[in-house]
Amino acid sequence: MRRILFLVLIVIAAGLAASAYWYRTTMDEPVTASRWLSYSLDKVKSVDVAAQGEAYTLVAAGNEWETRVPDDSSSVSAGALNGRVRDYLNRLSELIPLLSFEEGDTVALKRHGLGKPGVKLTVRFRDENVPPLEIRFSRDESGRTYGWNSETPGRAYEFGAEVYGQFAQPAAHFLDTKVFHFEEERVYQVQLVQPFGSSWLVKRGGNGFTFVLPGYLKDKTASASELKLYLHALALLRANRLVLEPAEPERGMAALTIKVWAGKAKEPSMVEFFTIEDDPKHYFGRSSGLTVPFLLDAESVSQLVKSAFDVQGRNVFTLDISQVAVIVILNGDRRYVVRHEHSGWRVEGGEKNVPGIDMALWRFTELQFEALPLNNLAATAVKLMHCRLLDGDGDELKAVTFYADPQLPPGQCWMKNGDGMYYPVSSRLLKDLQGMFPGGPAKTE
Repeated sequence: MRRILFLVLIVIAAGLAASAYWYRTTMDEPVTASRWLSYSLDKVKSVDVAAQGEAYTLVAAGNEWETRVPDDSSSVSAGALNGRVRDYLNRLSELIPLLSFEEGDTVALKRHGLGKPGVKLTVRFRDENVPPLEIRFSRDESGRTYGWNSETPGRAYEFGAEVYGQFAQPAAHFLDTKVFHFEEERVYQVQLVQPFGSSWLVKRGGNGFTFVLPGYLKDKTASASELKLYLHALALLRANRLVLEPAEPERGMAALTIKVWAGKAKEPSMVEFFTIEDDPKHYFGRSSGLTVPFLLDAESVSQLVKSAFDVQGRNVFTLDISQVAVIVILNGDRRYVVRHEHSGWRVEGGEKNVPGIDMALWRFTELQFEALPLNNLAATAVKLMHCRLLDGDGDELKAVTFYADPQLPPGQCWMKNGDGMYYPVSSRLLKDLQGMFPGGPAKTE
């Protein structure tokens, strides 16, 4: 009896082992059959894309990529974003199907809408011995994505719903719309030209950028911070849309021309903007860095317009505040002499330190004129305060006078510097000094 039971157990164990082997063998078959592509797409020469009724070609040009869009007679080429093309090809080669269907060549194409797909790709390789690879994607009413490729023509695949949108990209998805091409840190010359507005040219020297044009600013210092912000804005500028269809030549002078020289380039990165007669909300642009024209909205163009005044160095004067030891202030009939001591700033005859003096001195160095200075003031201007800044030996470092004027915009006052010019500046510093050193009749002993 035991021997019979032993034989029965051996038969059952053998049966289970055989079942396990059969199950594992049959499950390995779909995994092997579901492989999408057997090789990578890292040596592609070109990809013909037909998606959503649009046709274009991605073409490798050395280490760069181009987008070619056909028109009636030829094709228009524009630079492509290398990263987006590489990402597109990587996604394509690394796709993992959810299911695969062994159906035969004809059936596989006819089923699931793959006979007339929404996306059709033809991939050509650098190696001429490798045949072109055709890939198709379709999407049914439920949103499921189906795929087919010429490497396994008798099989169709099912993918996640998001796959269709990843490959149904328009040509615009790949186009490089960057308007300027330069390295910000290597810029050595910038020019802006307007036929009916302020034009200027600045060039980098040992002490930063200085003006070459206009003549009245020649050799004057340009604002390093303003130019840095301006160049950064130019470097980030992108077109709203590239004009891929045939465009009529622009007429007349450009409304705005910007040129940027950088590095060892003898020719600048240049962009011209032209008005559009029947579309005042956009400008027609041409860039030396783009092979096709482009459109940019009027608001963005207006932000690129900078006058010579906008980019010039507008600090009223330079001052080493560490050298200031004495401040003499006349406010009305009151005179204050403030000296720097070990414990801080103190008015002569006073017993307490005066807070805020260091901040006031820093604001002296930050004063910028808000409009062009004048040689003479209007009769409406009224003198308010006179300040003298002295060093430890009593020698004068700076002397300034503040004036109020109702004709100035709110928040501004006139300031007379040592050069005899009157500058419209922010009145914040004046108000701070008036708060610390009130006016009124002179003190009597």
